Amino acid sequence: MSETSGKPETMMTFGKSHLSPGAYTLDLSQVENSPVLLNGKPSTFYEALGRLEEAKIEEMPRDGLWSLEYITDGGKIIVAVTEEEGQWSLLSVLRKLVELAQEGIAVRYVRWLYYDYDVSDDADVMHVFFLADGSRIVSEYVGFLHCDPLILKKVQGDRTISHSRPFFDAAWEAYWYRKFYTETLQGQLMVLRPDEPLLYSYQRPPARDLVRDVQLVTLVKMYRLLWVAIPLLAAIAFPIISIYMAIVAALLMVDILWRSWATRNIGENL
Repeated sequence: MSETSGKPETMMTFGKSHLSPGAYTLDLSQVENSPVLLNGKPSTFYEALGRLEEAKIEEMPRDGLWSLEYITDGGKIIVAVTEEEGQWSLLSVLRKLVELAQEGIAVRYVRWLYYDYDVSDDADVMHVFFLADGSRIVSEYVGFLHCDPLILKKVQGDRTISHSRPFFDAAWEAYWYRKFYTETLQGQLMVLRPDEPLLYSYQRPPARDLVRDVQLVTLVKMYRLLWVAIPLLAAIAFPIISIYMAIVAALLMVDILWRSWATRNIGENL
């Protein structure tokens, strides 16, 4: 988290450093009084957000750097900022929060859990969160650029005399991370990514040892071939039962051939 030069005041941004894993909560104290124009009239970020949260939006705005036009059942709501350094990022954050609110997500009460750090070719950094509410993960991907004003704060454990409370808090975060990595598409993709990004409170399953698999299959085939030899030796030693032993040997050979076909793909990529 860092500071960025922006008018009319300096704001903390998400910055380019990795954030700490764990739960965050919405904190608008830094942007709530930031000036914006609401349908051409002076207003604040907080007032614009409240107005849009309550509105029934029929059409979300197209991309806009200095202004956003929302079509609602009560008419247009246009939010604009002055063309000053850093001000466009207010609209970027506003749009994300409004989109979540329109999906029925109570952005002020959900927990935002940090899980990914992405860098573009232009050295832009994206910090990515999933959102937990009640017993559900309500959003798998919400990203903020490094230059966006910092609107989240780390959830601090309750001050309590209970010695077990910090451990319950840690278990709560571990529960949500494991739920994310096992039950959501985005989480499962994080686990399967070949670049192996850092996972939180979750251990990536170890890769299969194909060499060991091939050795085991080969050993089993050799073992079963020995079993084929036993009825053949019995047939030689006791000619009176040679027909029966030949049948047993044939059945064992069929079993070996079938198993060889079933395990034909093991190790083919070695």
